Amino acid sequence: MANVFGGGGGSCGTGGVQKVLPTSPDVTQSTQTFSTQPNVYSKPQSTTDNINLRDFYTKAEVNKVLKTKANIGSVYDKDTVDSLLQTLEGQISSSTAGMVTDAELSQQLLSLSQTLLGDIQTNYYGKSVLYTKYEIDELIAEVTTDPDDFINKAPTSLLQNTINPLTNQAIPLTLIASSSPNVDVVQQWIDDESNSIGRIRTSGQIEFYGNLFLGQNIESWRPALDVSERRIAGVADPIHVLDAVNKGFMEDYVTEVIDNVVQGDDKNYIIDALVY
Repeated sequence: MANVFGGGGGSCGTGGVQKVLPTSPDVTQSTQTFSTQPNVYSKPQSTTDNINLRDFYTKAEVNKVLKTKANIGSVYDKDTVDSLLQTLEGQISSSTAGMVTDAELSQQLLSLSQTLLGDIQTNYYGKSVLYTKYEIDELIAEVTTDPDDFINKAPTSLLQNTINPLTNQAIPLTLIASSSPNVDVVQQWIDDESNSIGRIRTSGQIEFYGNLFLGQNIESWRPALDVSERRIAGVADPIHVLDAVNKGFMEDYVTEVIDNVVQGDDKNYIIDALVY
C-alpha cells in the first residue's frame, strides 16, 4: 500500500513506492497566494514540490470553520452600524425633547398637589363649619311665615340676631327685590307683638314707625342727614328750641312779626320787642 502522507521509508511490496500520490489538477496548479480567511492552507506554499496532504484542511475542518462565520449578505458592516446608531440617537433625542425626567415629574406633581391643597383650604369650608342635610332640614322645619309671606324665626341669642361684616368693611347682606308685581316689600321688621317697626320697599322707599336717631357717632360739625337738595316733607310745627321749622309755620311767624312792627319816635323799628 502506498504512503499517502509522503516522507518516511515505508514500503508495500517489492521495492516500495517512494512518491506521493498525485492530487487533483485544481490543487497542483502554479504558486497561489490566499489573502482571504479562512486559508485552506495551514501555511503558505511557494511551490508544488513536496506537497503534503497534512498541509491541507479536511472538508470537515473547513465546514466547522465556516459554521462560525456569518454570511456577509446578512450582516451590517461597522460603518453601516455606526450610521444607523447615529440616526437612532438623533431620533431618540428629538422624541425626548419634550419629555421630563422622573425627578422633574415628581417635583411638578408635588408642586401641583400643594397648589390644589392650598386652593381647597382657601375656597372650601371644613365639615366643622358646615351644616349636614339633616341639620338643614331641621332648621327649615322650624321656619314659619306670617300672613304677608315673610319668614319668621325667633333668634335664640344675640349672635343669631347680629350681622357682622368682620374685616370685609361692608355689610355682608344683599337684598334683591322681587320682579313680581304682587311683592312690594323687600324686608320688614316687627316687634314681639308682630307690630311693624319698619320696612324697605322694592321702590327703595324706607319706612320706620318709631323714633329715628341719626348721627350719634359722628363729629358735631358733620351733617347727620344729607338729602341731596331734595325736600323734607311732613315737618310738624316746632315745639323745642332745636326743632326744625316747616314752611307754613315760618310764613305765619314772619307775617305776624311784620304786622306787629312799631316805628318809634327815633325812626327805629321795634320788632318782637327788639329794636332794629
